[in-house]
Amino acid sequence: MNFFELLVLGYKNYWKGVRFLIRHKLYWFVIFPVVLFLGIYWLGNFFHTLEKEISAGITHSASGISTLNEMTWFTAKMIFMDSLYVIFTKFALYIVVVLLSPVLSILSEKTEEILTQNVYPFRFMQLVHDVQRGLKIALRNILWEYFFIVLVLGLASFFDGTVRAVLIFSIPMLFGFYFYGFSFLDYINERRRLNIQQSVYFVSKHRGLAMAIGSIYSIFFLSYHAVLHKFSNLGTDTASQLLWGTVLVITFLLAVIAPIIAITSATLSMHELVDLSKNQYASKKQNDSAKSAGQGS
Repeated sequence: MNFFELLVLGYKNYWKGVRFLIRHKLYWFVIFPVVLFLGIYWLGNFFHTLEKEISAGITHSASGISTLNEMTWFTAKMIFMDSLYVIFTKFALYIVVVLLSPVLSILSEKTEEILTQNVYPFRFMQLVHDVQRGLKIALRNILWEYFFIVLVLGLASFFDGTVRAVLIFSIPMLFGFYFYGFSFLDYINERRRLNIQQSVYFVSKHRGLAMAIGSIYSIFFLSYHAVLHKFSNLGTDTASQLLWGTVLVITFLLAVIAPIIAITSATLSMHELVDLSKNQYASKKQNDSAKSAGQGS
């Protein structure tokens, strides 16, 4: 499948994932990201306050620039300030993936079991391994994404206005789509016993799927993040508060369900790509008749 076919596959399975969760009564998994997002709310406010303080300090010092060295230092600080906003926002997205890794792993296994009858017996050490692998993947992706973002921010520093805003906003977001999608696809690759290097190769060959899965997850989360800060700066009139309060609740709900739908979509999509029922490392779930026969013998 080419890039655009994989892109369509991922988007199609987001909608199928919603129906799958409802049909099989797996929607209760949303409880876990709700609790986590309460912590992220506090963390986001902390980062936003920090960014505003740094921005105010840089703006105050800009009026005193008189030499080339000062201009160079000012540019470096501007890149750093832009990095704070982008990286802290994206860091929260990776926090979700890492801290929810046990939940996402279990939900992905449950989805695969319903699709294929594959079962993976629970082992505590395997759960620890899943968390460690999720952390390694997240750190790897953060470093690569940060590397690309620094390049983009360095390029953007030579432009002003709309061009600079587009570069800072759009290109890092596209990188994020890929790396977030990679994180979700790796849960399935781990059960296929692909090591991290093999998983990197597989996802790079199916980057359209990674982009689709990562884009919806990212957009849902960033929409809530944007509305939250917009809401805090609104006036106190009833109409504005009611309108944006409703939008805030909707975007919050979308952000909360995003990781749950993303992992379901990733599992459904991978099943279509590689037929997970053929995974040699899985056991098969016994049906009731087979269990009865086994007990009778």
